[in-house]
Amino acid sequence: MGEWGADGWAVHPGAGQRVDIGRNWLEVVLRGADVGGAMGAFVFTHARMTENSPQAHLTFMKILYVLEGQYDVRVGDATFSGGPGTLVVVPRGSQHVFTTETGGRVLFVCCPAGNEEMFLEMGRLGPQATEAQIAEVSERFAMVPLPSDSSYAWRPARSTD
Repeated sequence: MGEWGADGWAVHPGAGQRVDIGRNWLEVVLRGADVGGAMGAFVFTHARMTENSPQAHLTFMKILYVLEGQYDVRVGDATFSGGPGTLVVVPRGSQHVFTTETGGRVLFVCCPAGNEEMFLEMGRLGPQATEAQIAEVSERFAMVPLPSDSSYAWRPARSTD
């Protein structure tokens, strides 16, 4: 990667930092550490995920830009569905969750940086990480689950039309 400066730089596919997290993996293509904490970006490659646990990030906002596949996203009480080219904005502190029936790839950009660093730390913990270790990293990066009365695995409603 490069250093913050007027001339910028390019990161080509496969040249970022890969993080394996079970069936899914991501490639960090921009670390906040390289740009004064201004933003971070990574491409997340997902297997099919029909359920997912809601969460919120208290220290940054993020966008999800669908590159491949079909995704269902909930942000607060709003729901969105879309394929390649769909962009969803998740304001700082908003409760959000996504699923994908197809699997796919999403570009995530967070501002200021943070989400990419959290995943890098989770990757360093490896597949044998304990729930306590994961909880400690999540807490340090101000990622919180939905309140207990709403903290269920989200499965998007399907139209019966």
